[in-house]
Amino acid sequence: ITDGLVREVEARAIAAGDSPAPLLPDGRPRPASGVGDAFAPDVVFLDLPVLGSGGAQDFARVAAYAHPWRSMIVSSSEGSEGYRSRVRLDRPARIGTLVEPLAAGVAGRFDPGRAIMLDLPFGGLSAVDTLAMLNGANRLALRAGSGAWEIVGFAGASEVAPGRWRLTRLLRALHGTEDAMASGHAAGTRAVVLDDAVLPLGLDVEEVGRLSNWLVEPVGMTPGQAGPFAFAGGERALTPLAPVHLRGRRDVDGAVRLSWIRRGRIDSDSWLAAEIPLDEPAEAYRLDILSGAVPVRSVEIAAPAFTYPADQELADFGAPQAALSIRVRQLGRAIPLGLPARATILL
Repeated sequence: ITDGLVREVEARAIAAGDSPAPLLPDGRPRPASGVGDAFAPDVVFLDLPVLGSGGAQDFARVAAYAHPWRSMIVSSSEGSEGYRSRVRLDRPARIGTLVEPLAAGVAGRFDPGRAIMLDLPFGGLSAVDTLAMLNGANRLALRAGSGAWEIVGFAGASEVAPGRWRLTRLLRALHGTEDAMASGHAAGTRAVVLDDAVLPLGLDVEEVGRLSNWLVEPVGMTPGQAGPFAFAGGERALTPLAPVHLRGRRDVDGAVRLSWIRRGRIDSDSWLAAEIPLDEPAEAYRLDILSGAVPVRSVEIAAPAFTYPADQELADFGAPQAALSIRVRQLGRAIPLGLPARATILL
C-alpha cells in the first residue's frame, strides 16, 4: 500500500490456510477439481460412555484431523437447512487405524500378552507409569463392528516405524464397554486418542438420542464443507452397565439362589463410600433364564438377587439342571434395558 494523492494497492491471491495454492508446471494456479481439494477433513463422531464429570449430552463428542490443519466449525440441523454452530475445533485430533486385528481380551486386569499396533498420521504417544494410566492418562477409543466404542487404557507406547505405534500394558473394556470388546476389532478399525482435542458437541439435554445432520466447515474464507453426517449421541452415557459377579447355588430345598452386584456410571470410582450412588430413580433388573439362547423364564425384580424355586425349574426344564445359564440387565429410565451380563452357573 502506497499513500499519496492517490492510494495505490498491489495484491496477489493465495489460498486461505497454511499454504499457498499449488501451481501447474507453467506457474499458473492449479484449478480445484472439487471441494475436497481445499477441505477434506477426517471427522469422527463418538457416542461415548461416562468418562468423568458432566451430563450424558457431554459424552457425544467429535474429533477431526486435516493436513494442513485449519480450525473448523461443527454445525447441526434437524433437516437440510438452518444449521446452527455447535462447537469450534482448534486442535487436530489423533485419529488412527489398527494395523492388525484385535481380539477380545480380559477385563478388570492388565492384559500383558496382547498389544495394539496403531497407525497415526499425526502426533505421537508416550508411555506413562501405571498410576498415571489408572488415573485417566492414555485413553484410546476403538470402534467395534456394532458401532459401540471400546475404551482402552495403555501404559506402554513405542514407535516401531514412522507413524506406527505399539501399545502395551493394556486395560481393556474400561467404563463398561465389555460389549464393544467382545465384538473384536478388525484391521483398519478407527481409533481415536481421547484428549482435549476431542470435544463435546454441545447437545442440549432434550437432544440426547435425537438424530441430526452435522456439517464441518473451515473457519475463515476457505471454501468447502464436510458432511452432512447423520449422528445421534448421548444414549451410551445413559445406558445402565452390565452387572458383575453373577453367582448361584442350590439350597437343600432344591431352589437355586441367584445373586449379582450392581455397577454404576456416575461417581462410582471411590473406595471410601459404603455404597456407590444409584444411577436410576429406582433399582430394578430383568433376569432371563436361558435354554441355549432362548429365555424360558423372564422376571423383573427390585433387588440384585432372585430365588428360582424348584417347581419353576421343573416346569421350565422338566428336571433339575446341573448348570443354569442366565442373563441379567439393569433397567433404566431413559434406556429401558441396560447392557447384558451372561453367565453359566454350575450347581
